[in-house]
Amino acid sequence: MKIKWIIYGAIALVVIGVNLCSSDEPETVTEEVAIPTEGLITTVKEVQTDQFRIEDEEVVANTEDSRIIAKYMDSTIDTFTLDEAQLVKDTTTTAYRRQSSVMRMASFGLMGYLMGRSMGSFRPNSSAYVDQSTYNRVSNGAGQRMQQTARKTTVTRPAKGKSGYGSGSTRSYGG
Repeated sequence: MKIKWIIYGAIALVVIGVNLCSSDEPETVTEEVAIPTEGLITTVKEVQTDQFRIEDEEVVANTEDSRIIAKYMDSTIDTFTLDEAQLVKDTTTTAYRRQSSVMRMASFGLMGYLMGRSMGSFRPNSSAYVDQSTYNRVSNGAGQRMQQTARKTTVTRPAKGKSGYGSGSTRSYGG
């Protein structure tokens, strides 16, 4: 009786092993990505305590000149470079709670492209803007310009679920 169960177990392991090893999934995926060639100045306004909306976004010539301008209800203004914004976005301490809310809201707009979101699969969220007319104005102006001037390139990355550089993430491209 024990031998029968051992044989069934061995057969099950072989079947599972064959199914795992003989996947029809390709090892790599090749896709076209768009990389912004111009920068952006995003102005974010506090509309309620610790709640922000995008007030404006305008294209600037160089990505290095990208900025996030935060206007707070207490009349203070902060300006963040793209590097500073990324640092605050990646920090989870409570000391950065207010700034983190600013960065999160900015990333839902066009600034998200510069903060690592794919220009192909991500679209700015209209609810991130102070109103629909601001969203429309920014999308039809700065948004279209960023799409038109983006550099298109083809990258190859490991397929989802495969081990190696960039697996499970579409935010890190090697190209």
